[in-house]
Amino acid sequence: MTIRLILACLLVSLGHNLIAQQDSVRQRVSYYNSFVAGTLIGCGECANGKDFTFSFLTLHGVKFPAGVKVALGAGMDVYNDWRLFPLVGSITIDRELRDNAVYVQLNSGYSWGRYIYPLENEINLQQTGGFVVNPMIGYRVGRGKSRIYIQAGYKFQYANVSYTPTWWWGPPPTITREYDLSRVVVQMGFGFR
Repeated sequence: MTIRLILACLLVSLGHNLIAQQDSVRQRVSYYNSFVAGTLIGCGECANGKDFTFSFLTLHGVKFPAGVKVALGAGMDVYNDWRLFPLVGSITIDRELRDNAVYVQLNSGYSWGRYIYPLENEINLQQTGGFVVNPMIGYRVGRGKSRIYIQAGYKFQYANVSYTPTWWWGPPPTITREYDLSRVVVQMGFGFR
């Protein structure tokens, strides 16, 4: 009788441990997202002073148990004479051991661009964005599954426009302008995990 009781207790305890292990394995990798908006601070025409323009980014990805988050994101960056639409991959190091914590993030990808400044009688207008790299450091405030993010960093961004003016005599030249749109970025947003 005692052996049967010991075996029954052992089977019950093993059964509970197996269920707990199965649940913890399922929840090791989880979905997360973030939506951040803020300002790009920099110098477009340096003689005119600093520019303060708009930036938005949404990230959707997975969170691994080691505190690493991997995501894909899309957004929009507004400059005085450009609208850029980045598609980025993101890696975030955020241990999430506490509700509030500091994290680091690296976003990198490609931005498609639209040059909005009027050019004089141009033909063959070609406007392209370029690669974007955006290291960030931030502070996360959270409770439960919701999060508030405050982050700052630097966005390295280049774009160019080329066109042929119609007023040129003889074979028309192609004029190319390259733009260094790198700026300090400060953003605030929210997300769920």
